[in-house]
Amino acid sequence: MSPTLRLALWDHIVRSLNLAAPLKLILLVIANYIEPNGDLSRIPLNLLSRDSNLETSELHLLLLSLEARDLVRKVTVHPEGGGPTVSLYSLSPSLLRTVQKPK
Repeated sequence: MSPTLRLALWDHIVRSLNLAAPLKLILLVIANYIEPNGDLSRIPLNLLSRDSNLETSELHLLLLSLEARDLVRKVTVHPEGGGPTVSLYSLSPSLLRTVQKPK
């Protein structure tokens, strides 16, 4: 993602979305991990917890709220060879399209 688009995304999250500060914080953390070429980055819960300084139990509730608003997408990954599933989070395509529209 170009620096201009990333800045537009941050600006949209901070100024245009009518959300509580913890919800905006989660979106900004995820936005920080978008690949430079624009590819979505899928972020695990432990990384979100580390970077936002929020407990995972609190994050679960906040992420459900963001999913319900179609701002975040969750993907569940089943590791090869077994083991527990991992939930990964990314910004929703609709949120990304909002800032990529030509003005």
